[in-house]
Amino acid sequence: MTTSASKPCPPFSNRASAVFLAGFTFLGLSVSGLAIAFAPAGRLAVRLDWTLWGLSRAQWESLHLTLGVFFLIAAGWHIWLHWAVIRNLIWSAREQALCHRRELGLALVLVGAMSALAIADLPPANWLTDTSDYFKRSFWGDLRPLDQGHWRP
Repeated sequence: MTTSASKPCPPFSNRASAVFLAGFTFLGLSVSGLAIAFAPAGRLAVRLDWTLWGLSRAQWESLHLTLGVFFLIAAGWHIWLHWAVIRNLIWSAREQALCHRRELGLALVLVGAMSALAIADLPPANWLTDTSDYFKRSFWGDLRPLDQGHWRP
């Protein structure tokens, strides 16, 4: 068994940093996106003083936007640092041929199809917006005011 004293850690790694930044921001985006999806609609969230883990809907939205921009920066840095690997996945210098065509095509078709389904508001993409809308309007919407200052349970 080796100890950390017997084998020093390598110097600071830009590649490891880019991977960790992209990974952690992706995790944060996933959590904040779920919080926003299941939160009540904006005005209702304010009226109910809704929070999740101590954060309001507006704070979750701010966190999600900030992490989204940071994720784009981290992903760009990751791509820049690993461009040679990515280029080799697409184009093999040794064989002078386009490689991984099936994988590239599958990724493009899947992203294109899901984008088209989301834009056209068709299943399965619209299931996500329908679920989010249910929580925003129906689930939380049952807490409508009966009159001034009183809420229906």
